[in-house]
Amino acid sequence: MNDDVIADLKQFIATTVSQQTTHLDKKIDALDQKLATRVDRLEEKVDDIQSAIADALDASNDAVQSQLNDHEHRLTALEPKAI
Repeated sequence: MNDDVIADLKQFIATTVSQQTTHLDKKIDALDQKLATRVDRLEEKVDDIQSAIADALDASNDAVQSQLNDHEHRLTALEPKAI
């Protein structure tokens, strides 16, 4: 092998490697985009679930508070009768 053949092989290898890395970069970018889309959808679902849980807890707390207020009113009404 002479120097020209070796230089040609080096250029061929460099070009092939460059093409493959460019191809892989494009695939990685596409996968990153897909992953970002899925993460965004998951974040939306988690936000929806958190909102539903917060709403349920608020409703439960309101019901308990209403019940406590009603009991306090009943106890106040019963105290004069007990005396």
